[in-house]
Amino acid sequence: MIRSIVVVPNPEHQAVLEANAVSSVDGAAENVSAVPLTLRRNLTQENLETCFAEGRTLWIDIVTPEAQEIIWLERLLQLAPTVVADLLREDRRPTLLVYPGYLFLSLFQPHTQSNTLVSKEIHCIIGEHYYITVRKADTTALEEAYDRVAQNPNSWERGAAYFLYLTGQHMIDTYYPLLDRISNQLNELEAKLLNDNDDKHAQKSVYRIKQHLIGLRQMIAPQREVLSNLIGEQRVSSNSDIRDLFRHLYERLLGIYDVIDAQRDLTNNVLEIIANQHSRKMGEAVNRLTIISLVFLPFTFFVGLFDSNFFTVGETVILPINGLVISILITLLMIGSIMVMRVVFQRHGWV
Repeated sequence: MIRSIVVVPNPEHQAVLEANAVSSVDGAAENVSAVPLTLRRNLTQENLETCFAEGRTLWIDIVTPEAQEIIWLERLLQLAPTVVADLLREDRRPTLLVYPGYLFLSLFQPHTQSNTLVSKEIHCIIGEHYYITVRKADTTALEEAYDRVAQNPNSWERGAAYFLYLTGQHMIDTYYPLLDRISNQLNELEAKLLNDNDDKHAQKSVYRIKQHLIGLRQMIAPQREVLSNLIGEQRVSSNSDIRDLFRHLYERLLGIYDVIDAQRDLTNNVLEIIANQHSRKMGEAVNRLTIISLVFLPFTFFVGLFDSNFFTVGETVILPINGLVISILITLLMIGSIMVMRVVFQRHGWV
């Protein structure tokens, strides 16, 4: 689907100017109240070709492109084969290609789908008086930029480079909600772990967050290079105001990059807390098993010493005291040994 916005002279404004030209001869002129330019939307391909030949400022947005639409765009702009191949291909890193008549660049919008981070690619072609975008239907950043331009005719005075700036601005805005959500998840996990609340899925959640941060970092780093190179392009940064806008975008990307690094450090801290908790729980389990084995050690010793025979003895063995007294004595010895071990463990802080 091809959407388009074209700025053309307002016929009412032209009529008022002509009337004023005639009236100026008679000494009476009317006030010019009509808007000098007007926006026309969703023109046919033939009308777009006419406006392009006339040098009108236009924005062509191709949503979920088909092969015939790419062929038409190639014929209209005389695109290089490399650009045509890039328009039909996805999941590439952000790039900037400079050609004599236009610039081609790719930007990426992050999106989470089923706990998986995916990127939505936006292809941009910018010329002297035109701005072309090729993307999928669910790219919200470009939708917002397109609607903003369509509702504000004054933005057309800044030219096609300003449309590219708006696209980059709304694309960068999509990173902040995702980073805020990741930050909240990490803070909740850290607080829960510090309060000794057992979370069996905490480690899995942290690794998933770390994977998302790595994906975001891989998107931001090349886009930072693209914007840095774009600032140096004369066709985009000839206007000092536009150049300052792109520098602002570059600084925002640097800020996002720093936030991602900070959150990666936080994920490492959370993983260390989880590892320490696992080590502590393992140590506690070993201590309990050691205490249990030490408690049963005197039982084993006394039972083995007297061969588990407290009441009946052989005829050849003559004991000076009754077997019941011996059994009671052995039981008291075992209880006493347990109490002594408990006192020793408590003094050393083992229990």
